Parts: sequence; structure tokens; C-alpha cells
Amino acid sequence: VGATYQVDPKLKIGAHASTASDGNDANNPHWDFGDGDGFNGSGMVLDRFYADWQASSEFNVVFGKMPQAFSTPNEYMYGDFVWDSDISPSGVAAKWAPKTGGDVEFDARVAGYVATEVGGDEDPKMWGAQGNIKLPVDKAKLHLSTTLQDWKDNEDTAVAGNQGNSATTEDFMIWDTFVAATMPGGPLDEMRGYAQFVNNLDESEQGIVLGAQMGPSAWKQGNYNVFALIYDLDGDALFSPTAQDDTPIAGTGLNDGDGDGTSGVVFGGQYCWRDNVAFRLWVLTSDPEGADDEPIRLRFDMDFNVK
Repeated sequence: VGATYQVDPKLKIGAHASTASDGNDANNPHWDFGDGDGFNGSGMVLDRFYADWQASSEFNVVFGKMPQAFSTPNEYMYGDFVWDSDISPSGVAAKWAPKTGGDVEFDARVAGYVATEVGGDEDPKMWGAQGNIKLPVDKAKLHLSTTLQDWKDNEDTAVAGNQGNSATTEDFMIWDTFVAATMPGGPLDEMRGYAQFVNNLDESEQGIVLGAQMGPSAWKQGNYNVFALIYDLDGDALFSPTAQDDTPIAGTGLNDGDGDGTSGVVFGGQYCWRDNVAFRLWVLTSDPEGADDEPIRLRFDMDFNVK
């Protein structure tokens, strides 16, 4: 449950409360019937409280405990591999989106987040910057995004990982780039796709995700789509405390015992039963390198779009 309040024309504040999973997993605020909670009640946390200052028509600043500031492929289909959409970091972020004229869109973003507060030493933190450009090409619209994230001061104070790495005790320099495209046509009237490349410059570990979708994502009664993704991630390609947790083997890191990484596929479909109610059925798999098990998850979602 969330809300925003417009204090004045340039300043608004936002707050967000959610249930807390067993262990207060920042990547997964959901609770499952009988999983960890048992006969216990479900906790409630205030996981977002922030101020959003629109300094001008082109520049705004957000500070507090906020939604993460960077654009991700989740705008087009499932794309939580580097940043889980449930993550609510603490810090400050700014976005500059100048008027370019025509149909071309551009923005630049910067953010500084605290991963863990430490009284007697340096706080593990992240400094990051991103550039986005969206431009029309014939009937298609392309989105090119590149982000550099410097996770530092982790060695003296380990950042606990709630999936993937059990504890992150190294610095990570993550360079994340994706290109996405949307165009009309095809058997279901619209086609989408993206390619995402991740490179940990400190560890020389890489990852790649390729995704495609047929059918629109717009919330409109009767709309439906099908999608498929394939991913291959080295052991330290991601900073796992902020990465996705939906695949059976989440993140990368130490999840297979050796830290060799994981690969797999995600596929499924979505149907809009009403303009604000959609059903999604999907399959998620993981194939950890060096492990005997290849787990699979069958997932069914009923989503509500409340405006």
C-alpha cells in the first residue's frame, strides 16, 4: 500500500508499506502460506519514505528510501535480473531529461545508495550513473541504456545477501547495458525484444539475457501476449543483494556451492481479463553450473492495476 502527497507544485512526498517475508528479505516482500510464517503473523514494514523535488521541467531530485532510480528492461517484459523491482534503496538520486524536440527522448541519471549503515567504519555504498536514449526507427522505437554501478567498501563490512551470495565481501564495478525495441506487427499485433549485457569489471565476470514478446503489454480487456527469455550469468556478474529472486536459483554468487553462476529460461503468457485485472502463467528454470539439480518453478499471478 502506497501513497504520494503533493506538498507544493514542485515537491511531493511518498510512502509505501508492505508485508515482510520471513527474515525481512528486501528482494521478496511477499509471504507464502505456511512458508516460514506458519502460525505466526505477517510483519509489516515501511519500506519507502521519500521526497521528490521537481526543480525544473527537466531536472528532479529524490531523496530518502525510494524505488531504485535506474531504467531496466522490466519496462518491456520481465527484466529484474540486475535490479529486483521490490528493492527500495536509501540515498539520493537525480534525473535530467532535457527537451530534445521531435520523437527522440534522452535522460541522464545519477544515484548514491547506502547498502549497510556502519557506526564505526565506512558504510558500504553504491555510486551509479546511467544514460538512456529512445528514438524512432521506421515503425519501431529503440531504447538504448547503459549504467555503471560502483559497489564499494564491502570488504571491511560484508553486505548480507538474501539470495545468491550469502555475504558480499568484495567490491563490485557493474557495467550494465541493454537495448530494447518495440514495433507494431507480427501475429499478435505487437512485438518486443531486448538484449542485456552485464559485466563485473572488478571480477571479469559477465552475463547476458535475451528476451522476446509477441502481443501488447497494455492493460486493456482482451489483450494477451506470450514471452520467452534465456539467460546465462557468471558467478559474480551481478551484485546479488539487489538482483532478482524469482527464478528457482536466484542471482548468482554462491548459490551452487562454488559460485560458478547459473543459466536458464523464462517463458509464459499474460491475459487481461479486465482493463485492471490480468492473469500471468509462466515457467522459470535454473541450471546452476557444477550442481546436480536443475530446479523449475511454475508460477501463476493475478495482477491488479489500481490507478
